[in-house]
Amino acid sequence: MTTGAVDSCVEWARSHGSVIDDRVEFRADPNQGTYAVANARISEGSVLVTIPRKLLITTTLAEKHFRLKNPVESNPNALLQLFLSKLKFSSKSCDEISFFQPFMDVLPLIRDIHSPYFWSSEELTALKGTDLLIKTERNLKKVIEEWFGLITKAKAADDEDTAFYLQSSSNPHFQVSDHMTYSKSSSWHSFSSYLWSAYIVSSRAFPELILENENLKNINQAFLYPIVDFLNHHSGQKVQWQLNKDRNGVSFSSGNQIEKGQEIFNNYGDKSNEELLLNYGFAIQNNMNDSSTLTLRLPPGQLESLKSYDLTLRDQNLAENSVNFLLTLGSPLPMPLMKLFGILSKLTSEKFITARSVLDGSEQLNAIIEQKLSFFKDASKLKVSLKSPIRSKSTKAYMAGQKRIFQEASDFIKKFQKKVLKELKPLSFKSLFKSDKTFVNTLTLTFGVTKYDDLVTKNFLQQALLLWIVRAHNLSSRRAENLALPQFILDCFEDVKSCIVIEKDDVHEYLAFYKSIFPQLSMKIPEVYGKGDWSIKNFIIAGTVIDRLVWKLPASQEAFFFERRPYDLSS
Repeated sequence: MTTGAVDSCVEWARSHGSVIDDRVEFRADPNQGTYAVANARISEGSVLVTIPRKLLITTTLAEKHFRLKNPVESNPNALLQLFLSKLKFSSKSCDEISFFQPFMDVLPLIRDIHSPYFWSSEELTALKGTDLLIKTERNLKKVIEEWFGLITKAKAADDEDTAFYLQSSSNPHFQVSDHMTYSKSSSWHSFSSYLWSAYIVSSRAFPELILENENLKNINQAFLYPIVDFLNHHSGQKVQWQLNKDRNGVSFSSGNQIEKGQEIFNNYGDKSNEELLLNYGFAIQNNMNDSSTLTLRLPPGQLESLKSYDLTLRDQNLAENSVNFLLTLGSPLPMPLMKLFGILSKLTSEKFITARSVLDGSEQLNAIIEQKLSFFKDASKLKVSLKSPIRSKSTKAYMAGQKRIFQEASDFIKKFQKKVLKELKPLSFKSLFKSDKTFVNTLTLTFGVTKYDDLVTKNFLQQALLLWIVRAHNLSSRRAENLALPQFILDCFEDVKSCIVIEKDDVHEYLAFYKSIFPQLSMKIPEVYGKGDWSIKNFIIAGTVIDRLVWKLPASQEAFFFERRPYDLSS
């Protein structure tokens, strides 16, 4: 694309009734593409460009040309895209092709487009493991189906098109991207041409709602808006596109004051880097509108069972037993996602989610988040060489944005856990341990444990919890020692004891631990471990009590006892 082609297009637009403010100067650059600069100060609210209807490329124009109503229900712009392919690539001229030629000459060629749809298979390996690669491959398959169905109905398909379609649909290893890179086909109905036009529409089209068409059947229907589509994107820029009935066209105005020499921007809307890279071929550093998708696959039937918990999951796929959650910088972890993990961590004996299950769930979720974070920290180093500096820069911006989102999500979980502890003030085993001098002394004599941190460093915390719970039960039963024993822990022990059915596997799980300390403990310290019931059964019961009541803060491994009651995540 050259400045001469841009100038010719602007002159074409003016010669057919367009009104373009003289303060707007259009330019072309290999890196920026087409763009506009103010050659004098422009006050806010100024109408800068008005394009008459006859220069707009619409679905109505496409339907008239092909004498065919748009046949693709899933894409209201499919026929518009096919028409655009013909305007750009047809070897045979017609009135429409001749008329729109100056505009076609400024539209980017495939080699100048940086969307992953047009990358080679080698370049796409830079995106391996990302949602962006999954969506790129998935969308390419959808476009192939859409394209072939459309050219078939338009009676435009030839043998080469059919061969391409059959090969792509029958060969699971077929690399669409390599075909795009190396294809020499220039026919307007080829897949290469159609994918190009689909990209042009996604990156440059405007909503047809602007035209106030009473017969508009789909709000996603779009049209091409020459000259105005030369403008680059700037998030937060105030712009207005509106129907100009006096001039029978569409006007563009800027809501910001623009100084001489400053670039004049359009605003594509609040887009994530994934959307920008796929549909526009670039990504933004520190994009405040960035987002990521966390996809979870659940066991068959589990999605249906979640309805009983008053959990609304908006983006789910029952056929694939999967659900998607949108993570943003403003909402790094939506509450429905936290609640889902609270439900998944609920014990079968629990009829409701508890603080313990929510915190356990948050830890399972954090393991997934940390895995994602680790991946993007490594992927952001960009070990694969991309052919274009623009592609490398955009890929690094995308990776950095994903890393930032998952870092925010990880930080959110840690803050959430601290918030729950501060709010509920659960019983700390560390505090219980410090206050129970007799119990601490027995551990000092037998295991060399003098303080709580020793339990963690010696990997003895779980054993200490089991011993303390069984001891508390025995003391309560004998009403021995003046020790303030938490009633909800004792009640839980009795509840488990009254209904537990101990299996051989349960005994096997605890046998090695039990034999490692008994009967030695009862012989060495009979005044503590020689009184009451220290059978393996009671240790199995104590293990279930831990499952129901205890959660450990990951950073310090401080164990907390939570009363078993419903926990409302919305509070």
